[in-house]
Amino acid sequence: MKAINLNQVIDHFNQGKVGLRGQELRFWFVERPSTPRDRMRMLLRRMREQHQVAHLLLIGHRGCGKSTELNKLIEEMQDDYLATTFNLMEVTGRTAVGYEDVMLAMATQVMRFCIDQRLVQRPLADTLNEGWRGVRDWWLQVIAGSPVRPGSSDFSSFAALNTLLGEIEVGVKQSSQTREQILSQVNQQMPELLRWLNFVIAEAQMALNPQRLLIVVEGLDKVDLESARNVFRDHAPTLTSVRATMIFTFPIPLRYSDDYQQVRSAFDGKVHVLHNFAPHHADGKDDGAGRAQLRRLVLARMEERLIAPDALDYLIEATGGVLAHLVQMMQNAVLYALDRQADAARIELIDMQRAVRELRDELSVNLSRQDWQILAARRRDRDPVLDAATQLLFYKNVLIEYSNDRAWCDVHPALWGLLEHYAPQVADDDA
Repeated sequence: MKAINLNQVIDHFNQGKVGLRGQELRFWFVERPSTPRDRMRMLLRRMREQHQVAHLLLIGHRGCGKSTELNKLIEEMQDDYLATTFNLMEVTGRTAVGYEDVMLAMATQVMRFCIDQRLVQRPLADTLNEGWRGVRDWWLQVIAGSPVRPGSSDFSSFAALNTLLGEIEVGVKQSSQTREQILSQVNQQMPELLRWLNFVIAEAQMALNPQRLLIVVEGLDKVDLESARNVFRDHAPTLTSVRATMIFTFPIPLRYSDDYQQVRSAFDGKVHVLHNFAPHHADGKDDGAGRAQLRRLVLARMEERLIAPDALDYLIEATGGVLAHLVQMMQNAVLYALDRQADAARIELIDMQRAVRELRDELSVNLSRQDWQILAARRRDRDPVLDAATQLLFYKNVLIEYSNDRAWCDVHPALWGLLEHYAPQVADDDA
């Protein structure tokens, strides 16, 4: 399942936001030695065997491959758990969110999943199904007075309830007025939302036994930092009141903040870090193992003859181990190659250099003079210091954390050329 021409390379390096799945996951997945997946799997299996739940945080840079690792974990644990996964940013359509957004999205997504998977013991109209009718009536109360207009007036079936939940999601995503009104109701009635969500989860657990339900919430690593603090620092007790095993993606900038230990404690220390592939060591020397992994990742998807050796080396150097950037640069390099020559047989160094330059321009466009000063300092000392300005540079993906030696960081390699240009000015200012 390798690309045999450049047009296929574009398709093979287009995994989008969901990571590798299915056949692509089996053919293209590359293991990394520092993965926390084995520890997570052992913990989750132990929780299932003891009929307990766990709430886990998975920390990593945006684009480091968390979705693919989670997909691999889900595949490995399919005998133990039935997983429902959703991306908060796709459900809400926002990067600035509150904990009400998280809980609303979780409730609608989990309830719709349980209906779709037929994890329901009796029809909704069954006189013994009082609990699910309570769920339905609560949602009807929540939308009362809101702009949501259900397409059906007959809510005697699960299909109608499922449709209503979908209409709530669409209304909240598309209309600020709808969002404000429904989130106000959710905020005031959070104990009731938790009650009905946990009821649905308990019903699903009974239907699944001995499997358990696993809820994976992605996208929280990409929301703005104030939103992340609101969700993980201020409302962790609400998140951990959900009586199902859950995994949340967590933004790496908050790991370098005064709030981190408080969050870590709220989640009982069940925190796992997915580090980037490392092309270098902290002393600047090449990391042969990290480079070999990145090389395998590229060549798992395409025949080696489709890229010049110096172009592949240049890609591995420039990507910094951020997989989303590697995928982006491969796609752009192919487009540059085909623009250079319509029947180009392979990616040349000049094509990859242009692709890297495009990424460099994207990464640098929002950097201030102060940002360049901080980046120059981190390039010198490699220390991921604890301050708000450095957190923001992690968030912008221009500062990358590694763990192949001590915990250290470096400026994204695509920016090194510009950093050398700004460094003399930084030195003059410091003097």
